[in-house]
Amino acid sequence: MPYTETRFRSFQTLIRIRTICLALMCCLLMISEDARSSPAVTTGWELLFIGMALSLVFGVLGKIKRLVPWLSPVIFIVDGIFVSFWIAISGGPVSFYVPFFLLVLVHAILVLQPRMAVIVVVILMSVFLGFFYLDYIWNLSNTFGATQINIISNLLAHSSPEIRKSVYWHQSLRWFFFSILMIIVCSIAMRQVWVREERLRIKERSLEQKRHLIQMGEMTGRVAHGVNTPLGLISGNLELLIAETRKSTKTYRRLIQINQYVQRAIRTVRDILDYGRQTMSQIQLVSFPKVIQAVAAAVNPKLKRNKSRLILDMDSKLPEIKGYPDGLYQALLNLVENAIDSIAENGIVTLTVRFQYQSMRLSAGDQRGEIKVVVQDNGRGISADKLSQIFEPFYSTKDFGKGTGLGLAIVKRIVDEHNGTIEVSSTVGVGTVFILIFPVEGLKPNQTADSEDFYYNKSETNSKDLGL
Repeated sequence: MPYTETRFRSFQTLIRIRTICLALMCCLLMISEDARSSPAVTTGWELLFIGMALSLVFGVLGKIKRLVPWLSPVIFIVDGIFVSFWIAISGGPVSFYVPFFLLVLVHAILVLQPRMAVIVVVILMSVFLGFFYLDYIWNLSNTFGATQINIISNLLAHSSPEIRKSVYWHQSLRWFFFSILMIIVCSIAMRQVWVREERLRIKERSLEQKRHLIQMGEMTGRVAHGVNTPLGLISGNLELLIAETRKSTKTYRRLIQINQYVQRAIRTVRDILDYGRQTMSQIQLVSFPKVIQAVAAAVNPKLKRNKSRLILDMDSKLPEIKGYPDGLYQALLNLVENAIDSIAENGIVTLTVRFQYQSMRLSAGDQRGEIKVVVQDNGRGISADKLSQIFEPFYSTKDFGKGTGLGLAIVKRIVDEHNGTIEVSSTVGVGTVFILIFPVEGLKPNQTADSEDFYYNKSETNSKDLGL
């Protein structure tokens, strides 16, 4: 529910509670004070009738939603003035109606927003103590005949000025500190409510944003599917035109430039389709060495163009893991390609793959472990303020037009789908390191750590320098 609508409903509830309280005060006044006649009782009835009339006015004005934020504090301030005045003429600090003011105070803390609640509470306490002072210096209780309805006020009227001053001082101090105590307790309780409400609002905004992203993703996927086929046809025909055009002509250069833009569009469409595609249905046992070799072969042309090297350091035997090969291939390919893009000429990218046992093993025969993949480069690195955002969809650290911002988001999703983890550390000017951990349930019955055909983390490793 929108925040404005929630505040409007809270205001309507406030008006209803206020009306009920006024009705209960009428009943109390009729039961306790009806048999006695005094200016204080007459004024009390007048205040109640004014309060009921204001309830009608506030109820009508409250239908205008933009006035609600201003009406709520006004209602509490008006009620605080009325109640404080009624307390002053019915006995001041010895009045039986002081708890009604505390109800107004507590209600303001519960209903208003934190900042507004602080302002209103300060105003209410000032009004409350101010009427106590006016009652003392102007003797409002005697003027309005409080001695006829308040026994304590009657006793004070026949006491010496020193006793009257002492009673007023002590009672005012007592009610003040009692009010402060209630304010502290209610504020602590409401702080928890405010924190929970804020969390709920954040979750609502997050859910709303995710809902929009899902809708946008569905629409984008449909558009990407529709665009993918025409782009493939355009790319194929461009290649034919380029092959038929002489390289020394201006037309050839323009066709090459057009082809670059087409390939960029194809990559963008491919990333969008890959990000939205559900691939875990293809889950099977995956051989990591085959995936790594396929990645190394795929990036070889890019390494040639960049005059860089890929150093592959991998155990000769690695356990199979449950997953889908296309996803693992795509995740590692994205990381290695990003590393190549970040390095300068003659740069180095290192791809290390190792098996390691779990740190917490139940017994010596516990073969469970994990495959650790490290992709390291000596490129330009990523600044610390950008590092926390690199896995967000459509966020890219590359120059404009050189990336869609979906590559690392796809990598993160694929790693999560394999119940793995991914960590990144980077230093500007030094390079970046990605560490991927994929859990392995254990060795097959015919494969043990001591067999000749299967070993982990021994000194003999299958290291290849695939750079040219």
